[in-house]
Amino acid sequence: MNNLLLGSVAGLAMVGTAAAADLPVKAKAAEYVKICSTYGAGFYYIPGTDTCLKVGGFVQADYYYQDYDYLNNADFQSSYFRSRGAIRLDARTQTEYGTLRSFIDLRATYGDGLGNVYGDGGDSTAITLDKGYIQFAGFTFGKVQSFFDYYADNNIWGFDNPEISADEDVTAAAYTADFGGGFTASISIEDDSSRSNGDSVGEIAQPDIPALIGNINYEGEWGGFQIAGAIRQLDDSYYDPFGISTNDSVGWAVLGGVKFNLPTLGEGDTLYIEGTYGSGAVGYTGINGGYSTVSGQAAQDLYYNPVNNTLESGDAWTIAAELTHFFTPQVFGVLYGNYGQNSVPDTAYTYLGYSDYSLWTLGGSLNWSPVKNLLFVAQYTYAQTSYDNPVLNDYGSLIDSSDNQQVLLSVRRTF
Repeated sequence: MNNLLLGSVAGLAMVGTAAAADLPVKAKAAEYVKICSTYGAGFYYIPGTDTCLKVGGFVQADYYYQDYDYLNNADFQSSYFRSRGAIRLDARTQTEYGTLRSFIDLRATYGDGLGNVYGDGGDSTAITLDKGYIQFAGFTFGKVQSFFDYYADNNIWGFDNPEISADEDVTAAAYTADFGGGFTASISIEDDSSRSNGDSVGEIAQPDIPALIGNINYEGEWGGFQIAGAIRQLDDSYYDPFGISTNDSVGWAVLGGVKFNLPTLGEGDTLYIEGTYGSGAVGYTGINGGYSTVSGQAAQDLYYNPVNNTLESGDAWTIAAELTHFFTPQVFGVLYGNYGQNSVPDTAYTYLGYSDYSLWTLGGSLNWSPVKNLLFVAQYTYAQTSYDNPVLNDYGSLIDSSDNQQVLLSVRRTF
């Protein structure tokens, strides 16, 4: 009997030992994503690194109606749709030289006649890099908003929105000095080829070297301001059939803009006022983009005069303004407009029939955000151009004015 009991105890001990051996080894603690509060809400540490990352973006749908009268002295209407999705990545790391930041805003756009304001040409998809840059120790490298721009059509909505001021994304290499108290100054070398569209005839005015930009900026409780200047090469050399070449030419532009915060009207209310002037660089005034573009009437910066073998540059100026007012925290309105004049070189009129002209734009929108990060927009814009001398449009008709209208309905979900 005793032997039986001892055998049973031994057997139970062996079973217990085997069971213990089969238990799983204690797992390592899981590495959870940690919140990074250094750079504001939405940032998280990338696991295993000291880099903070914010992931965001938006989905947007636009519905357009356009009405033009410059084609054959007759109205032309069209409607078309656009949809767009965007992914934004913002990665930041603290270093002994300050914050190392990289930012990407990648967008895919789908629509009827993409890139064509007439809305024809069939559905297509375009993928674009809206922004993509690196910032380190005061330096900025990559695709950014031009350091010349200030107001930059803030709160004017849509993919095919009117352009009433200097507003252009460029590839740049820049340095910004922070003097404290809200004052900064930047110097930038930029590829401004996107601004030179319509600046020249033939091979003239194609820049071989980047533009040089400088600005002084202030941001404070009451608002802010910016003063900026640009210098760009217009022509390296021009060779005509007779073997005559011209000298180098330089274009320039200046900008002055101010923003007022208007808490007496409502929380978040702002007023922008901006003026620009360009000589041989009218693309910097906004007169060469969006609703400021005139069919058959390019904004000529430069023209070759075959009589005296010289390059003659044109001038342009614009003044733009925008008021944003919040009726409630969920409903706000926007009113915007501009006025500008463009003076083409005399020889551009003599040999090509181009004319000086003036233009103005007026528009507004009503915006409703029923819940956070969801916005509905209804926007209307009207623009008119008047020519000092009648010009030929694309269909061979002489016209002395033109106008166009745009109605836009849009919805955006931001995350």
